[in-house]
Amino acid sequence: MIKISTKIRDALSDPLEDHFCEFVRSNWGIEKIDDKSPTTLFGYFDSPEDAAAEYAELRKAFPALPEKYGVEGVNDADWQNEYKKYLKPWSCGPLHWVPVWMRGEYAVPAGAKALYFDAGMAFGTGDHPTTRLCAMELIDALAENPAKKSVIDAGCGSGILAISARMLGAGKVFGFDRDPEAVRVSLENAEFNSIPKGEIEFAHSGIEGALAGRKADIVLANIISDVLCIYADNLAAAVKTGGKLVLSGILAAENGEVKECFLERCPRAKSARAAVMGDWSSLVIEMGE
Repeated sequence: MIKISTKIRDALSDPLEDHFCEFVRSNWGIEKIDDKSPTTLFGYFDSPEDAAAEYAELRKAFPALPEKYGVEGVNDADWQNEYKKYLKPWSCGPLHWVPVWMRGEYAVPAGAKALYFDAGMAFGTGDHPTTRLCAMELIDALAENPAKKSVIDAGCGSGILAISARMLGAGKVFGFDRDPEAVRVSLENAEFNSIPKGEIEFAHSGIEGALAGRKADIVLANIISDVLCIYADNLAAAVKTGGKLVLSGILAAENGEVKECFLERCPRAKSARAAVMGDWSSLVIEMGE
């Protein structure tokens, strides 16, 4: 295993993070210790050849990146724990998302609930604006009679949203992902929170297969815009009458395009509203009959 790194301009940090968020897994990370320190792009790879190929592809998308980078060897233990430096607790409403190794040292406010997780390096920190936007909508949707409502988490990643739904009291929760590693991590995170087996169903599946014959009151899809539009019919069909389809993973500049796509292809859509956080946005569509 090797680590490559290079100093980059601060202005590249946000665009790069947004770019990495578009992928289920990413070998890349960005580090900035404080306001006075430089911003560093780093990545972990199996070989120098893999690193060179990946960096060349990244420079095609971001030509302003430096031509050269540093290389150092790392042992597996260091690599497995490196990502933990970037996982921090975050909160929204009554829920606090806390890295599992901070259990016991993080002070959960009275009346709040803690969801302990280990997203793993492959699935990012879990606190990206797209996740936060979904979490906000989920909390709002489950504010009343949560036990009577069902939730589907499409593209569940580390399972954070599906587990949040269950902890908020949702009666039935189903999460799926096309990456088998995501399902494994999701099940592990459910265990961290002492959720009995069977209370959340996780499946390794694509969108068409997972949603065939399924319906829920709330369908969450934190997936990039292109994929959302490709599967607009499947996602909309999975929402019960009177339910909500919560779409995220949408760049704010693309929200209008995604909204138009779904309203054109979903005659059941009664209304659609957007929320924006930084460069990212969500779209909530309420479904009629």
